[in-house]
Amino acid sequence: MPPPPSSQGGRRGGDSVADVIARSVVRGDWAEGEVIPTELELAESLAVARTSVREALGQLKAKGMLVSRPKTGTRVLPRVQWNMLDEDVLRWCWADGDRGSTALHLIQLRRIVEPAACEIAAASASDTDIATIERAYRAMDAAGMDAVAYAGPDLEFHRAILLATGNPFLISLGATIESALQSSFELSSRQPGAPRKSLPMHREVLDAIWARKPAEARNAMERLLGATESNIQRGLKAS
Repeated sequence: MPPPPSSQGGRRGGDSVADVIARSVVRGDWAEGEVIPTELELAESLAVARTSVREALGQLKAKGMLVSRPKTGTRVLPRVQWNMLDEDVLRWCWADGDRGSTALHLIQLRRIVEPAACEIAAASASDTDIATIERAYRAMDAAGMDAVAYAGPDLEFHRAILLATGNPFLISLGATIESALQSSFELSSRQPGAPRKSLPMHREVLDAIWARKPAEARNAMERLLGATESNIQRGLKAS
């Protein structure tokens, strides 16, 4: 059995017990289907109470990463069974998994979801909802070439579109979109000015939604996300 997490650096500042164990799972320290160390072994290696380990394992089981069976211990479940839309799972996969694969999978999800969300927003969003999208756009414009200042309003722009659909299932994807945007910002930051260059494409999305033209809104978002994917690909090659 591979050594418990503490032999690979222990807990970092601010990391919870669940963070440490989850990152070991994501890194593949224990293979899919493999039994992980016992609660007692993990508690000793992490220098924490056994109850803390039990609570952490409970969190990972709830997220579909682990499963316990009587007399066989706790095993790692196949990745296809993980709740990949969970905010914590996304964070762990980005921190300690294959970043390239994670980033590309997330942009694929965005290319499925966001164009449709724009189409719905253009057809049915209230003026108040669209005004919220526009406020985010104007904050992006005001950020100028400051990529850090640009990132927050950009996130709000995309989340506001999901909110404008009024669809609770699409709205619940907000955390996923946030993780996807953060990953793309990290990769595209290797290309000076890349976020700012996307501003006109954001304007096209906004204008199409205001004009109540669903097909144009969908197409505008598809163009924006196509450019984003290209930036991610270049960022991966530069890493």
